[in-house]
Amino acid sequence: MRCHFQFVSIMGALLCTVLTFSGCTRHNNLAVTPLPNPAAPGSITPNETATPDGNVLVSWIEPAIDAMALRFAVRGTQEWSNPQTIVVRNNFDKYAEAPPWVLMLPNRGLLAVWSERLPLVKGNKWAGNYLYTAASSDQGKTWTHPTIVHSDRTDGEHSFASLALQDDNHATIVWLDARDYETKHVYQLMSAVIASSGVVNDEQTLDDDVCTCCPTSLVRTSTGFVAAYRNHTSEEIRDIYTVREDGGKWQAGKSLHNDGWHINGCPVNGAALAQRENEIAVAWYTGIEEKASLQVAFSNDGGATFPIVRKIDAAGGEAQPIGRPAIAFLGPDDALVTWLTREHGSSRLVAAQVNSHDSELHRIEIAQGTTDGLGYPRMQLIGRDAMVSWGGAGETKQVNTALLRAR
Repeated sequence: MRCHFQFVSIMGALLCTVLTFSGCTRHNNLAVTPLPNPAAPGSITPNETATPDGNVLVSWIEPAIDAMALRFAVRGTQEWSNPQTIVVRNNFDKYAEAPPWVLMLPNRGLLAVWSERLPLVKGNKWAGNYLYTAASSDQGKTWTHPTIVHSDRTDGEHSFASLALQDDNHATIVWLDARDYETKHVYQLMSAVIASSGVVNDEQTLDDDVCTCCPTSLVRTSTGFVAAYRNHTSEEIRDIYTVREDGGKWQAGKSLHNDGWHINGCPVNGAALAQRENEIAVAWYTGIEEKASLQVAFSNDGGATFPIVRKIDAAGGEAQPIGRPAIAFLGPDDALVTWLTREHGSSRLVAAQVNSHDSELHRIEIAQGTTDGLGYPRMQLIGRDAMVSWGGAGETKQVNTALLRAR
């Protein structure tokens, strides 16, 4: 992975020292229930997607004989399905911030996308990687032969993908692409469409200069897709941008919030999007002026504007958010957010219920450990609960899951 610099938070945090308009409260309207899952010991890179019937599909990579296997299982309200294997490889990318994706289409077909490392070219510092996709029409029993997602065949990086449903038979994918890095020293944000057959077409460039290794996020509204990503300028400003599809055409990307974060390297910290009808909520981290913060913004016009911004965690005294957010809608103007923060040298995975019209914040701890060990948490709604997945990174070679209920 061609990450030239990774920003690491080192300050401590007080769990209930949160900068909100009304101050921190211990009123606990969230409850956490640990949930065993079928991922094997040594499992890594968890990811989650919603199924058409409201369940959660969890995917991960786990050890296989002399290799690693990309597997998935579906969690209903009561139990897990039997885990199934998609592909077995010995050169998977293993980064928690850029996990594989498995998406169930409305026609019950399945699409999988993952990244594989290329052989290291002599004289290069980093090995490139390719994104692959495969499809299943029999609920995961068999899969098509893997296809490379992108048209580019150079040895650069192609990673940090996000998928979202387009219709019964197609999904849209966005990813970061380094095809022009050697000549122009920039990464691009690209998009394409993957059919239920596994065929890829309609490749487009959405932004021709983006941050090199911050995760992307993608949702679909009634007017089209919205992607969130970390932009890059020649002045090394790396703010979160959104790019919208309108009338079938992608518009120019624009800054979500003018943080003005100047950093001479990628912070490996992307934005997370959630969608409900024509509402969009986005959570992101910024380290502007060494004052880290975690913010949430709300849009009621399909992502055209984000007039409401809530700062839900910020550096103050010893408090230090780390970021890596996930977000989901609980109802109109009401979102559930998870992110990492630090307290007394220990990283914490925490959650809060955030309302666009109420500045009061209710927060709960889900897990604690090291930043590397907690990985890059994921979250999806399942009935009245949200399923949270984390771990499978750093020294914690095990995917963890829990149910988070808003009372």
